[in-house]
Amino acid sequence: MIGDLRDVRTQLLIAVGVLLLVDVGAGVLLMSPAGRASAARSKEFEALRQEKLEKMHAVIPAQSMDQKIVTAREQQINFNNDRLAERYSAMSEQLSRIATEAGVHVSDVRYQDNSDKRGDRSKETVPPGYDGVAISIQVHGTYEQEMRFINDVERQKMLLLIDGVSFSGMQGDELSVTVQMSTFRRSAA
Repeated sequence: MIGDLRDVRTQLLIAVGVLLLVDVGAGVLLMSPAGRASAARSKEFEALRQEKLEKMHAVIPAQSMDQKIVTAREQQINFNNDRLAERYSAMSEQLSRIATEAGVHVSDVRYQDNSDKRGDRSKETVPPGYDGVAISIQVHGTYEQEMRFINDVERQKMLLLIDGVSFSGMQGDELSVTVQMSTFRRSAA
């Protein structure tokens, strides 16, 4: 009888061991991706895919940044050379050419360095390496010539911003108009 009890006990221990192994296996299966529900897997996959897309979009602007910096520097140099004068004489030559082409007469041209003034274009808005310049010019001609002059100033390549136009007087067909402009000049420093 004792032998039978030992056999039963051994069989029970084996059965408990097998049940423990089945229990551990079931726990591992529940923790694995195969044990999760299909909807939960799909939801997790979509969340991970979305996170990957967001990270890719964050990285894309930084790709080939060296080339973008070189291109930006070239564009800045071209803009400076094409659109901004370094000397007041270059501004005078451009305005004289435009006046001649428009058929107006110019008098009383004034340039004022706005780099140190507080106004519309204060020193805070002028980037380093540039000086703000205010230009006041008295223009004499017919209405059509005046309009041609103003349109040519706005269309020409050098950066000249018309801030104001004021009527100064009229003598026969000839108008006298004061044009206030502003621009930036490349600093010599």
